[in-house]
Amino acid sequence: MAVIFRALVCASLLISPSLGTSEASDSHTNESVELSVGRIVVVHSPVSLTPAEHGALIANLRRNLSQGQTLVLTQDVVGELVREAYQDKGYYRAEVSPQMVQQRHPGGTAMIVSVTPGKQFHLLGISWRGNSAFSEAELAGLIPFRPGELLRRKKIVQGLEAAQKLYDSHGYINYICIPEPRIDEEAATVAFVMNVNEGGQFRFGVLSVQGMLETHRKVLLSAWENLRGRPYREHDAHDFFNRFFKSPAPYIEPEDYISFKIDRDTHTVNYTLALVPSLRFRVTKNLELQPVVHP
Repeated sequence: MAVIFRALVCASLLISPSLGTSEASDSHTNESVELSVGRIVVVHSPVSLTPAEHGALIANLRRNLSQGQTLVLTQDVVGELVREAYQDKGYYRAEVSPQMVQQRHPGGTAMIVSVTPGKQFHLLGISWRGNSAFSEAELAGLIPFRPGELLRRKKIVQGLEAAQKLYDSHGYINYICIPEPRIDEEAATVAFVMNVNEGGQFRFGVLSVQGMLETHRKVLLSAWENLRGRPYREHDAHDFFNRFFKSPAPYIEPEDYISFKIDRDTHTVNYTLALVPSLRFRVTKNLELQPVVHP
């Protein structure tokens, strides 16, 4: 089943907007490069990560480096991940400058990352605005903290993800939260205002069934009435169709017959189940033909 579009938590805004982006080290910034990174070196001044933190960061960088992506994208990804590692230690304004350097010996290119951590910041407060479905106390409980504690980016992001899940579970599929950092450079503190747009609560609407025997159709629609009008949760729809409908064709899942439409006027999500999938075939690794569905 296709995943309903939902507004993502803007966790990237936790990175200070005043920080510059990395610049490419040569004139071929928009060309694809073969990323066979022999070494990744992080140069710190004056604060370094612990050996365990450094090892975890290098492993994370290698997981996120892809062959053939542009040099600018590579540097942006590396810069963001290194900055996040330092923000987890309170260095909220850490400046990161990654550069790709060609190596003369075998091993491809090297990534040299220069870091200036700056001051270590502490978390002064978190407040929520624009929320009505849940109280500020309920949302505040998702990011427990003591005023003045060391700022850790991961803790804030996990709280924002928990808020996203809370709203999703109650039908607020258009929920979005934009963190607004309020920085006191002299005191080295950060307070966050979480600006919430709930987007309205959506509920299960009607189910249209096409191409099914009338007796079976009535059973399915009768069962759907238990969902209709309830706050929308995508996994509830997934569970329903897997429980009450079995695909009549091999290699095809129930979701291949199903489509949905979001009605923003009525704040409902309406589903259609049509037993007329369009098929094409693909060749598997075993050189067998397997149908692929395009609803």
